[in-house]
Amino acid sequence: MTVSVSLGPRLQTVASFVPEGANLGDIGTDHAYLPISLYEDQKIAKAVAIDVHEGPYQSALAAVKARKLDDVIDVRFGDGLMPLEVGEVNVLTLAGMGGRTMLEIFSARPDILKGVTDLIVQPQGAEGAVRLTLLDEGWHLLAEVLVEEEERIYVVMAFSTEAGWKMNELIEIEHAWCDRLHPVIAERDEQMPEAKFKSLVHRLVWHFGPLVLGEHTNLLNKLFEEYRGRLSRQLKQMEKSKSPEIVEKIHEVSLTLALVEGMSQWR
Repeated sequence: MTVSVSLGPRLQTVASFVPEGANLGDIGTDHAYLPISLYEDQKIAKAVAIDVHEGPYQSALAAVKARKLDDVIDVRFGDGLMPLEVGEVNVLTLAGMGGRTMLEIFSARPDILKGVTDLIVQPQGAEGAVRLTLLDEGWHLLAEVLVEEEERIYVVMAFSTEAGWKMNELIEIEHAWCDRLHPVIAERDEQMPEAKFKSLVHRLVWHFGPLVLGEHTNLLNKLFEEYRGRLSRQLKQMEKSKSPEIVEKIHEVSLTLALVEGMSQWR
């Protein structure tokens, strides 16, 4: 008897955003556990599971075959969306790959994206670029959630063509953070140009996530702590340098550290 698959917290969160009855395209499927679990839970109608690496592709084939799901989960070998036919799927999931890689995958097959209504992604890096690029292309940000797995914090984002926050609405959240954080910068550097200040806030809001910042969760506090730790270590390394060119960069990192501290204290 084949044991039912068990998803970790990260993929459980991805799965929670997949709409009922979806024709799913799971890109970078690894063992195909996500589409298998979703089908076993009767949440999706069918799926195409794709992986570009031979090992995971073979593992996915074996997992699907062992459960006799070959007729509803089609495992394919290939890069990104390339193995898909237009109109074949209406929901895409991508988890556990770099954000820049995700954007490259999307840009390579805009014809596939035209038929997709829901996009659930869990990028590892370049989270701000993923948010901004997809919003610029007309997607709505339905939700974004922090999740911890094996002592690492990830963000899962759900985008939709029909519902969710539009870019102009999220920009208003960014403007609100500028207002809140302005006293922090005024105290540290009264001469800072407004454009520079707004640029720093913009970078932070889209890095952490405009919706994530509104939740004030324990995981967000841990994320702030980790980020402050990275900035502090960066400062210590830069302060060892005797180069005059590094002075401006040290100032910028110091101000960024102050802004993150301000964000973490806002309630």
